[in-house]
Amino acid sequence: MFDGGAMEMQPPIFIGGMFKSGTTLLRAMLGQHSKIASGLETYWFDLDWDALVGSDFAVRIGRLAQFYEFERSAVDEMVRASSSVIEFLDRFLGTFARREGKRRWVEKTPGNIIHMDKIFRGWPDAKVIHIKRDPRDVYASLKQAQKWDTVEEFVERWCRFMGGAEKVQHELKLGPDRYLEVSYEKLVLQPRVVMKSVVEFVGEDWEEKVAQFSGKSDDYEMVLQLTGKASTTLERLQEPLSQQRVGIWKGVVAQDELKEIRKLVSRFGLLNLYDALVAQAPAH
Repeated sequence: MFDGGAMEMQPPIFIGGMFKSGTTLLRAMLGQHSKIASGLETYWFDLDWDALVGSDFAVRIGRLAQFYEFERSAVDEMVRASSSVIEFLDRFLGTFARREGKRRWVEKTPGNIIHMDKIFRGWPDAKVIHIKRDPRDVYASLKQAQKWDTVEEFVERWCRFMGGAEKVQHELKLGPDRYLEVSYEKLVLQPRVVMKSVVEFVGEDWEEKVAQFSGKSDDYEMVLQLTGKASTTLERLQEPLSQQRVGIWKGVVAQDELKEIRKLVSRFGLLNLYDALVAQAPAH
């Protein structure tokens, strides 16, 4: 870890999963812990460190400074002091955590699950949490958000994320001390049970407040103000924990779409995984 203050940082936590699978909700709930700082997604693995002075890099760094309420000059100094994106993220989020009076940070970006090789190369003691959701509800949620809302777009992205995660998990031979899978359905239906397993996995003492979630509006308002765009995910995060998001596909996805999804997923060789997640979804 890199020096950024008196408080020694504990190993970081990374959350990932397919879009619309509950990554943001899990991040917000875990961030209620007195020892864990959580903020907006950074897409750290997309920062092209070789570019540094490139316009896209500058825009991304500027946005991170705004999202985390840092002075831009302070973040630019962190960039200059870092020799890699891993060193930068550690310094950046370590500084953020210390500012919040917390001893470790959690970074949530959906693609973390396909970049676990980079995570464990940079942070050998990191904890990675992969949240999974009934793919039918994922597709329904994307349709409601009008994003990747055709069968073809959904299947391509779902297979890239889920298949990629399966591949890297197998290659790294990740054990239960480093990698945890969480069910979105169980999280909203049994939040105390699931969050107890999450807190135990990351090695912190149990705090009842992490299993309770009444909504969080500041992230939505900040992103809307800074980007002019309304995030459907952060808009949903303003609402209390609800079981109503389980089984939403029934009123949104047509049967012919479900058949087409299964056919295309089969071509990617991931039908067993798709069917297993469908089978685990509770009747609702």
